[in-house]
Amino acid sequence: MPESPNKKTVGFEWRHLSELSDLLNRLGRHGFRSWPGSPEELQTELETLRLDPERDLTLLCADNAVCGYALTLPEKDIDRLVASVASTTDCIPQAGELLDFILCRASTEEVSMVHIAVRGVPLEPIDLLKRQGFKPVTANLELTLERQEATNVTDSPLPDGFSLRQMRSSTETLLLTQVQNAVFEGHWGFSKNTPDEIQARLDLPITGPAHVLFVESPQGDVAGYIWTALEWFEGHTSGKIWMTGVMTAFRKAGIGRALVNAGIKHLFASGAADVQLEVIEDNTAAVHIYTQMGFERSARTEWYEKRV
Repeated sequence: MPESPNKKTVGFEWRHLSELSDLLNRLGRHGFRSWPGSPEELQTELETLRLDPERDLTLLCADNAVCGYALTLPEKDIDRLVASVASTTDCIPQAGELLDFILCRASTEEVSMVHIAVRGVPLEPIDLLKRQGFKPVTANLELTLERQEATNVTDSPLPDGFSLRQMRSSTETLLLTQVQNAVFEGHWGFSKNTPDEIQARLDLPITGPAHVLFVESPQGDVAGYIWTALEWFEGHTSGKIWMTGVMTAFRKAGIGRALVNAGIKHLFASGAADVQLEVIEDNTAAVHIYTQMGFERSARTEWYEKRV
């Protein structure tokens, strides 16, 4: 199909914020993350991420209306660039220009690989990725627990002497940073966070200190944590288990399940109608545990990789 002269890519400027917010709402949940519903919340989110929107975000426009976008997130500590890309159906033939932007950013950042998450999109964009040399490398399952189905969520006992507590305040930002980086070190796709990045996330009301729980050992060491979030969209409140994990020395003692149960109860008590989490598809043991708790599969996200 020949390219329409009325379709072109333009660099993002803050004056495009409302149009981008409208596009994201029309596209729905896609890629590696969800996006807030209002322009004001979107601006806060873009300012929180480790990127410069006017450098790392480009828009596809048709007849002066935004119909697609590409966002790049450099993670140089693990030598990759993560990207989110999507467009309305009528702009799919021009989506290759968005991929060109992503690959150009990867070259500029001098990273060796690009990762793009695909969730809930038509087949044609996947074919486009494959033609550009992208290959599937892993997949995540999104699991959802409806409030009325949460009959198997009960208090799980912690080992003797262990206790559960809420994050006291942002004075524990460094502690949370250290725990999160230690728990996920070496996991596929995990890029270490800085205290400033963690603090920026804590400053958001949907992911503030009230949504972080720690498990402590009898000696006062943090054994594990769970970080939850609340999301509002079109009058619906969803809870999300955003990050959770157990320190290596304390694994296989039931702490992980106790944390998940506590996080679910916290989210329902905060008004969530359902709770969502993501798990690697190949982690069959975790999928089985969550299924026993009443979670059901609601979506699948496939990650594609290209070496550059």
